[in-house]
Amino acid sequence: MAVGFEPTAFGFQLQSATHLLFSLILILFLRLFKKSRQESKNRFINILWKSIIDHPTFVKLHLNRSSQKPDLTFVSSARITLWTLESTCTVSFTVFRLLENPPVIINLSDDDPYYQLKDKDCVHIIGSCNGLLCLFGLKINDSCGHMDISIRFWNPASRKISKKVGYCGDGVNNDPSCFPGKGDLLKFVFGYVNSSDTYKVVYFIVGTTSARVFSLGDNVWRKIENSPVVIHHVSGFVHLSGSVFWLTIQNYNGYDDYDCEDFTIEQFVVMSLDLGIEKYTQMRPPQGFDQVPFLVPNVSVLQDCLCFSHDFQQTHFVIWQMKEFGVEESWTRFLKISYLNLQIDLDDSFEDMSLYRLPLCVSEKSGTLLLTNCHENRAILFNWRDNRVQRINGHRLSNDKE
Repeated sequence: MAVGFEPTAFGFQLQSATHLLFSLILILFLRLFKKSRQESKNRFINILWKSIIDHPTFVKLHLNRSSQKPDLTFVSSARITLWTLESTCTVSFTVFRLLENPPVIINLSDDDPYYQLKDKDCVHIIGSCNGLLCLFGLKINDSCGHMDISIRFWNPASRKISKKVGYCGDGVNNDPSCFPGKGDLLKFVFGYVNSSDTYKVVYFIVGTTSARVFSLGDNVWRKIENSPVVIHHVSGFVHLSGSVFWLTIQNYNGYDDYDCEDFTIEQFVVMSLDLGIEKYTQMRPPQGFDQVPFLVPNVSVLQDCLCFSHDFQQTHFVIWQMKEFGVEESWTRFLKISYLNLQIDLDDSFEDMSLYRLPLCVSEKSGTLLLTNCHENRAILFNWRDNRVQRINGHRLSNDKE
């Protein structure tokens, strides 16, 4: 049954037969509010609004309405190395209103001490889902070399943060069986399973076929079935509709330098892990992807569609969209953009990898595409209708967005 708010003498009333108890609580608060003295009314209002905002019905209603808005908020933090552990980085929130002409960019919380990760005993953002951030904590004991990790869940809007959970490592108080060996590289991804209303974190052990999953509520790391192919990090990992996607190159270890002459087009495979049933699937890239590109291709998410992007003959940047979720026959070419139109210096770009672009979001209504480059501390806003380019300095963005 649909849930909505209708105007009443008191402001609004929740209309839902399935949430009668919540409505009764609301009515009780309103009656108490009418009978209370003026000095008590502010307290009643605070309690009332806190109860409404924290209620699951209100949260889902807010998420449904927010998903229909064209504004996109990107969350990022300064890059760190695990061995320096500089935990003074600040979380930044950048709002892009791509439908405006020209697009509007708003930076939030740059100087607010509340957004310092060191105060939360964390060093990195794993990802974001439905406005909830998953934070990564890491501690290394210099005297014995023990390395322990943990995760926390943070809602910046309500300013609520969970306790540390998901402890694992080789410390005395942790379970060493759930942690890989020293020197192993881990890739964490945060996602949400709508069918079970469950948030999950998965980490892949790069260079192996192993992965483990943490479900919020169970609070334990579980080993799942091995991937059918070795997991490496030649491209990013993205979450979409309860699944994790990434690109793999068969018979490639991921550590040697990428050289397009060493591979055939058949080696490129798009992998997915369904977080609901925890099963893997292999898919082919688009059929029009028929030449091994000079740079490693990548996967991303645009307009709630899985995307595959790649270099084409060192002259163009091509983006494909999977129009039907999980159906490889539905790959459709979305954009083919000349590097010249992106105002990239072709003489130097292939040496410093600045052609390596990751599409983050798009507005077909305004003809605007946002791209970033992990080798540069800036993003690009490109309008393909008039080939207008705007560079945004100081934004090291990722594919985690709301």
